[in-house]
Amino acid sequence: MEYQISDKAKKVTLGLSFIGLIMVVIGFFQQKDYIYAEYINEHSLSIKYNGDASDEMQENLKANMVSMLSEKGYTIDFHDAAHGHDQDHHAAEDASENHHEAHDHHGPTFLWEAHLAAANHDESAHDAHHENMSKSLVEMIESGEISFFDTHHRRFWSNLLVNGFFFFGIALGALFYLALHYATESGWGVVLLRLMEGIMSAMPVGIVVLLIVFIAGSLGMHHIYPWMDSDVVAHDDLIWGKVAYLNKPFFWIRIICYFGVFAYFMNWFRKTSRNQDSEDVEKATASHFLMYRRGALFLVFFAVFSSTMSWDIIMSIDTHWFSTLFGWYAFSGIWLSAMIMIMMVTLYLKHKGYLEFVNSSHIHDVGKWMFALSFLWSYLWFSQFMLIWYSNIPEEVIYFVTRIESYKFIFFAMFIVNFVLPMIFLMSADTKKSWPYLIFIGMVIFIGHWFDVFCMVMPGTLFEEWNFGLLEIGMFMTFLGTFVFLVLRALEKSSLVQNNHPFLEESKHHHG
Repeated sequence: MEYQISDKAKKVTLGLSFIGLIMVVIGFFQQKDYIYAEYINEHSLSIKYNGDASDEMQENLKANMVSMLSEKGYTIDFHDAAHGHDQDHHAAEDASENHHEAHDHHGPTFLWEAHLAAANHDESAHDAHHENMSKSLVEMIESGEISFFDTHHRRFWSNLLVNGFFFFGIALGALFYLALHYATESGWGVVLLRLMEGIMSAMPVGIVVLLIVFIAGSLGMHHIYPWMDSDVVAHDDLIWGKVAYLNKPFFWIRIICYFGVFAYFMNWFRKTSRNQDSEDVEKATASHFLMYRRGALFLVFFAVFSSTMSWDIIMSIDTHWFSTLFGWYAFSGIWLSAMIMIMMVTLYLKHKGYLEFVNSSHIHDVGKWMFALSFLWSYLWFSQFMLIWYSNIPEEVIYFVTRIESYKFIFFAMFIVNFVLPMIFLMSADTKKSWPYLIFIGMVIFIGHWFDVFCMVMPGTLFEEWNFGLLEIGMFMTFLGTFVFLVLRALEKSSLVQNNHPFLEESKHHHG
């Protein structure tokens, strides 16, 4: 059975990517580099910044604040304050001490004490409003309304990492499940193997994007990975203690091994499977047993690489932190996201009149995988959180403190969505066969796991300065549209049914 991508599918997927790309471009120019403010009294506040700001940028910032306040009938004077010695500024220093580690040992770029006064000198008319104006200015600074443009583009690079890893993980999860299917010689899902091959074929997009992020980090174009900054390492004893593992040469050796092995097995399985279509029964059976052995071999590599890869790409962002459960936690999210994509593509093709041998039992079994993996992910999420939180070791619990303080809604809503909804709606066997239920729950869980990766990355790169707007939505749309388009294009290149597979007839008549 041959599949041809329709013009409508092309327009929808590529249109989604194009609209998303426009949103990314607009959002790119809305990136902010925050400064910090501390309310002192009704006439004064302190303003602090730890990043890179030229004298011209500082003068422009002052001019903007002067102009803004003059429209409200106030003047503002700036005075340089002593770095780290004025007791009134301790709170402002504490508020920013957990920000990018590259600045922890340098002190602030500037520390100003700003004084407000009524422009018309009628103090009696304005005294009642001084406190509100001083606090309002602090709020505008803390919200980012008054800020620098982020010349390091931290938000852009962070979003690129989030989407690159998420969609790479979906393709990798499909490859893993394909190899698992061969290694266990499962018969029920043979009619779905080509869908797994199509999904894993989009892996190069994720690999290329991640390589761009890693190359940029190695060249100092962003500071997502603090251990890549030799200045940070030299002044941080904890990171220095991990330098035997976290160093650029060894990191690149590992990354090349990961991507090389995954790309090799992806291409080999796809090529061997397509060759099997034109082979006679004897050769096709021999090919099956060869894929059975290669599937088992891939699982050996994957057992190690799936954990170390998540340490290198995600966990090393929070370089001080570590968790022995993190590899399994990241893997469970990857696998679940892949199963959801398999379900969505299956239902789409069935709706279009393809996959005549896929019946409600096949859909039910994929639904059971979605249900089971949601619980596996929830178990690992709670186990990691509970054990670290209960032990209350400072260098471990800081990971969750950051997320609870600055990402509370997303952090807990993500868990509720990925645990409660499957438990309520997918518990019944009937709902696991119901297309409306599966599409709705699948989409919600899929987005929930994107936010899971978002929460893995952003607290360690943007801290409490994160935003959710055009850049985030647009980049997700761009990746989603491109990914789905590549999957559908890959499905065009071979029959949707793997002919000559020894268990094909068993799969066609699967009922469970």
